[in-house]
Amino acid sequence: MASRLLFMLSMLDRKKIVTSFEQALRELSAGPRKGGVSPRAVAVRAHGIYRSGVSPEENPSSWETFRRFTAGRLAIPEVVALLKTADVRSATRTRLDRRKLREVFQEAIQRMESRILKGQAKPLQIARRAYAIYTQDAADGGQPSHHTFERLIYGKTADPEILTLIESASNKRKDDSQ
Repeated sequence: MASRLLFMLSMLDRKKIVTSFEQALRELSAGPRKGGVSPRAVAVRAHGIYRSGVSPEENPSSWETFRRFTAGRLAIPEVVALLKTADVRSATRTRLDRRKLREVFQEAIQRMESRILKGQAKPLQIARRAYAIYTQDAADGGQPSHHTFERLIYGKTADPEILTLIESASNKRKDDSQ
């Protein structure tokens, strides 16, 4: 994977990459943004700027490749320096309170119980309701993203305990209908 990305970097115009990041930083820092600008947002915009100047055949890269130019082994020193100068940093990850997490999913399931019993509520809707409950009192520390809650029920990072809660609520619907 890393060798493929290094190959991609050799195919791309390094000077144009740095110029794209400079322009992206100017554009993103000009507008009002809640919470500042993230390296990911800068990388996505820089990728768009880079792609606008070349034909699709010349640019096989993705925005994820550009994100990797901001940190890690593939970081381009000039890009890292630009981000540092502009005071662009990754947000610190919010630690989830496991006890509170379980409680908010239980509360979300209770609030949506009638919809769950009718088969109208999907796990994603439950996760969104749990997110809303969890973030109501955001004064107790950082606030996780709604994607964090979605990842608790889908994909590799799905939480078995939360999946069990949702599954038991769904099974209750199936048991009641029989």
